[in-house]
Amino acid sequence: MYRSTAITLAAIFATSLATGANAEQTLILTCGGGGTAVKPDVAVTQGSNDFNGSINYNNGRAPTSFNGTGSYDQTTVRMRDKNYADQVDVEINGTESRIRLPRTTLPPVHGGTGGWFQLKDVRINDREIDGSAGVNFVNRPKVHIDRVTGTISIHGINGDYIGQCQAVRADTVAKF
Repeated sequence: MYRSTAITLAAIFATSLATGANAEQTLILTCGGGGTAVKPDVAVTQGSNDFNGSINYNNGRAPTSFNGTGSYDQTTVRMRDKNYADQVDVEINGTESRIRLPRTTLPPVHGGTGGWFQLKDVRINDREIDGSAGVNFVNRPKVHIDRVTGTISIHGINGDYIGQCQAVRADTVAKF
């Protein structure tokens, strides 16, 4: 299955390059896989305590006693890894390339339109496709697609994804 996916992917893209229609044709990939999303865990702790004691100043000649009550609120944030399975879609069309990333890896503040993000700095050769997804001004996950095996890997500050891609023809009829 992996070999036929890679051959199909390479054949579609090679045909596009051979006809000189790279700018007009779009390479569409659907990738199934999964990864680990980095998610925050927030814990709020509240409490109170009573205290008393004494302090001796001036070499023990002026003892001072104290007592009281206190309360506190504490918020703790830590990051945890969350495993997930999801689909990634990629469209490569010259300078207008884009990617649909797993929703669980997206930060609360992000750009994109309809779940799609611009695929920037796209570099294509006969064996691989590389770029970065423009999620927001801080988060630009790196995207690597191996054109021989069909494997995709995405690495960003909000998580990682690894999957297997299949080329899809633009004129493919919906299954249902």
